[in-house]
Amino acid sequence: MSQLRGQLGPSRDGGGPFSMSQPRRLLSLAPNISMILFALGADETVVGRTQYCPSSIQNYLDVWGLSGKKIASRLHHWQALPEVGAWPQVDRERAVALQPDMVLASGTGTFAAHEAGMFNLGPDAFVNFDTRTLTDLDQQIVTIGDIVGKREAAREIATKLAARREAILARHVVPARRPTVLFEYCVCIKYDPDPARRFANPGRFVMAGGHLAPDLIRLSGGEPLFTRPGDAVAWTDFKVIREAQPDIVLAFDCNGCPNAMSHPIAARPGWSSLRAVSDRAVYRPSRNIANPNLCYPEALAELVELVTAWDRAQRDGQAC
Repeated sequence: MSQLRGQLGPSRDGGGPFSMSQPRRLLSLAPNISMILFALGADETVVGRTQYCPSSIQNYLDVWGLSGKKIASRLHHWQALPEVGAWPQVDRERAVALQPDMVLASGTGTFAAHEAGMFNLGPDAFVNFDTRTLTDLDQQIVTIGDIVGKREAAREIATKLAARREAILARHVVPARRPTVLFEYCVCIKYDPDPARRFANPGRFVMAGGHLAPDLIRLSGGEPLFTRPGDAVAWTDFKVIREAQPDIVLAFDCNGCPNAMSHPIAARPGWSSLRAVSDRAVYRPSRNIANPNLCYPEALAELVELVTAWDRAQRDGQAC
């Protein structure tokens, strides 16, 4: 298996662009990969996808304002593709039955549990992208472009992403004092596909989100707490959070996980002692700022608005 972080292409030694023959039957095991494949126009190469790939592609179309009959026809093609599970799980029998000659996956740690042998493939025919930073994402885009023979189109996508990011930041003034930011990705200590079987104790620990979150927090004018660029996640003791006294808490609640939503910050033991709580600087972002995909500029724009709102409240308070 090729495990990629910060490489130019999926070679086992980490050097140079992709060199295998172009796949004819590609299986996508992650929504962020399917977004890129769609953006590259590689639809006909793909033989299968996961449950949330079509909705993620639709989100990409909405964020980038793409529409029309051809786009609708291509989306219908993706919706009709065989489904092999919901990320990060995969139905091996369904996947193997599709006879892919290459599988692309995305995951970190326990979410990168698949391997080439599961799909009766050689090690170079399975690529897992462990994408954690904006630089990683650019390299993932170019690598997938190499795999499907669309390198220039991939570079154009990366260029458009950068331009959109810079346009957002050009309208933003960084606060004179950067607020410290806790991005609470999840409170579930024990994960299970069934939310009813998950366990949470936010009075003790929460999961601080990594991946793109540290990069985007800094770009927005904040200072990330507990995770740095390149980190996946950081389980953080509440005692450490209380000592750090974050200026802002972003309570994402793991994409609306029912278990996480049953532990609102206002009801958690000890959390009322946080400055962010007393300052009413607890926000619930609608976008996942950790998710490494083509829609991150929209998450960045929302984050910029939240940091700007915090800065405005601070200045208004000083004026009083």
